Amino acid sequence: MAHPSSYRQILDNNHHQFELLIQHGDYKPFYLWHLLVFTALPLCGLLISRRRGARYLRPVLFALILGTAVDVMRHRRALLGANGYMGGLVTAWWTIWSATILIFNDAERDFARIERRSGNAACPDKAPTPGNENKPQSSDKAANGHILKAKQYASQRESETLAWQPYPRAFLHRLNWALGLLFNMRGPEWNWRISTLDPLPDSLQRQITTRNGQPAREAMGKTCNKADSQPDARARLKAILLTFLKHYLFLDLVKVLMMHDPYFWGLVLSAPARPFPFTYVPLPTIPDIIVRLYREILSGLGVYAALSFVCPFNPIIFLGLSLAFPNASRALTRVPLDAHWLYSDPFGPFLGPYLDHGLVGCWSKWWHQLFRFGFTSTGNFLLSLLPKRLAARSSIRRTVMTVTAFFLSGLIHACGSYTQFAETKPHAHFVFFCLQPVGVMIQNQLARSINARYRFSRPIRRAANAIFAFWWLILSGASIADDFARGGLWLTEPLPISPLRGLGLGAKGEGWWCWGEPWFRYWDGGKYWERGLRVL
Repeated sequence: MAHPSSYRQILDNNHHQFELLIQHGDYKPFYLWHLLVFTALPLCGLLISRRRGARYLRPVLFALILGTAVDVMRHRRALLGANGYMGGLVTAWWTIWSATILIFNDAERDFARIERRSGNAACPDKAPTPGNENKPQSSDKAANGHILKAKQYASQRESETLAWQPYPRAFLHRLNWALGLLFNMRGPEWNWRISTLDPLPDSLQRQITTRNGQPAREAMGKTCNKADSQPDARARLKAILLTFLKHYLFLDLVKVLMMHDPYFWGLVLSAPARPFPFTYVPLPTIPDIIVRLYREILSGLGVYAALSFVCPFNPIIFLGLSLAFPNASRALTRVPLDAHWLYSDPFGPFLGPYLDHGLVGCWSKWWHQLFRFGFTSTGNFLLSLLPKRLAARSSIRRTVMTVTAFFLSGLIHACGSYTQFAETKPHAHFVFFCLQPVGVMIQNQLARSINARYRFSRPIRRAANAIFAFWWLILSGASIADDFARGGLWLTEPLPISPLRGLGLGAKGEGWWCWGEPWFRYWDGGKYWERGLRVL
């Protein structure tokens, strides 16, 4: 096969070959109804109360989820989402998440979320007064409609309080509660929220603190914490929009740089030894290690830029719409969507954890924690299988939790590599993540041994942490970076509009608009379960 002249040619070839394989039956399509199945099965498990036999039904539902996930990863493919990478990753994660809420935890007994209450409902000791009733005054009747609406909204907010809501009794309320749990990851409004999020308001935080050591339902008392002021929410939304714009432009820059280097097209073995931008460096030769470092660092920046671009969509949509349409937000859910403390940054601070803690700081304090609760729930479940005396030891708990988290990270990323439409090496992802706890243990042991003999200043210790973390990630990440490129991860087009390519900095023939292919298409495979909208 001739060397492709552009990455667009590779994309066209991939689409043509993929469609041939689908038509010949080598692969089966992934339909939108698969998403409905993956949603409906765990939702049924959450909606049915334990009193009605859900404790026996939930393992059966999880077995169905697991069977569907295996079928999808073995037989069904789609190019959408990084050449098929997201299909495997999301399927693997959804299986872990379903186990988390159906098997590893009892949502009905242990989970509660923050919800709005009227002043009377949330604080029964607080008697209604004319000042906090939501009746419009006579002067309001003559006011402009917008002013009246604003006054009513302000009055409504003033009388609202927040309460911990356990498993609801009413079906519609339970449905909303269960959907909120199902499509959550970090749990900002839940009592299991991960520790890296911004703190809750004081009264809600005290309520969580007093729950330790008490039965869950006894601790789900109500709190008279007032809803946060709207200016705080608007300032938060403005900051998120600015951050989103910066990461949008940064991702565009990374994409343009990558598409100038055939390595990122998937041509790992035949990539040029002097790629762009080294073609502009006035040196006769470029050391291989420099090119290797450039490609690995750019791969890492690509992952960071993509996540930083995607994660702000949650606050932009929910916080933005709740501020623009407050009444619709309240009709949709009782969660205070306009509370700015629900929307923590996906990444923590980088420099401090990196310098002070090295590798463990990078993973536990800086890198995103989207999967954290699923990983810790799995780890706690495994610890529950050990003898109590053994599981109570802090060293055992720490080791099990750390190894479980990285093992599952490697598993879900390996599944993403497996479902890509390319000759990939899924074990590279697994090996990379499994090497990280090894690096953490080595760094901790070295630090203990050296600190026991010598007294180094803080700048030297920080430099040592930074050097170890950098080179461990570089050396362990070589194979996963190659597999990202080999699998066509970087061929995906995340942005609809590219300012840089519109200015002529992209490949030949590219312009401002980047999306040209449909995402879905109707497919008829002959049988009724093989019909519907397929993901392309």
